[in-house]
Amino acid sequence: HIYTVDDLKDVVEYARIRGIRVLVEVDTPGHAGSGWQWGPSHGLGDLALCIDQQPWQAYCGEPPCGQLNPRNNHTYDILEQLYRDIFQYTHVTDIFHFGGDEVNLDCWGQFFNETDLHTLWGEFTLRALERVSKANGGHLPKIVIVWSSDLSKRPYLTQYFDKSIFAIQMWGGSSWPENQELLENDYRTIASHVDAWYFDCGFGSWRDSGPGACGQYKNWQSVYNHRPWSPESGGSRRLTVGGEACLWTEQADSGTVHPRIWPRAAALAERLWSDPPSLDRTVS
Repeated sequence: HIYTVDDLKDVVEYARIRGIRVLVEVDTPGHAGSGWQWGPSHGLGDLALCIDQQPWQAYCGEPPCGQLNPRNNHTYDILEQLYRDIFQYTHVTDIFHFGGDEVNLDCWGQFFNETDLHTLWGEFTLRALERVSKANGGHLPKIVIVWSSDLSKRPYLTQYFDKSIFAIQMWGGSSWPENQELLENDYRTIASHVDAWYFDCGFGSWRDSGPGACGQYKNWQSVYNHRPWSPESGGSRRLTVGGEACLWTEQADSGTVHPRIWPRAAALAERLWSDPPSLDRTVS
């Protein structure tokens, strides 16, 4: 399946007349198998590595595998054009979602002899960030969003993520130590905690255990009562610049998307926009 330019224009216009801006995320360097296979046939070399590699558990977060080639200059040229198209068609130039989700270092380890592959990941991030600036007329957006990851933890956090540029979107559990680490280092954050605001969870056996468990259904009451910026939660209102509910499609399609979004997203909207201060009475 693909989105054409006309599809994107239609979505942007539909949203615009309803007061909504569309933020397009091109996840990089992970989740980049489909759509990047054509490099060798066009004389550009391998734009992505580990495409459709098996067993997939060893080379990517979820199948089909594929991860951008950080040592191919053509990869960055194509990213710059993608970024330019996004800025042009969405008309959103002050905020940009950079991706950075589920990078698998074992994939790159097959091809590159690096002492610490996090360094290669960091170098990719900085090079791709330069292309964001070029695509935006030589100016970086006011906020560049990146998913929380091993790269957004010490000691890499301050090496590769300038706190004046980046905001870290926290997908992990609300009690994970990395949340507090980001605040202690004065980073802006966007809350998307898996144990509170993942709307795809709770519909079957999908990551039932482990640190990113996604087995439990989050009802609208639990969505509404989650306030990660509150002092009681150890959060920071100053550094929390937003929140997002996530609905991934491992177990969702066009027939199930609306009942899984509503009314829970409405509860989240009130929490994010008006944030009533008192939770003394029981929500029922």
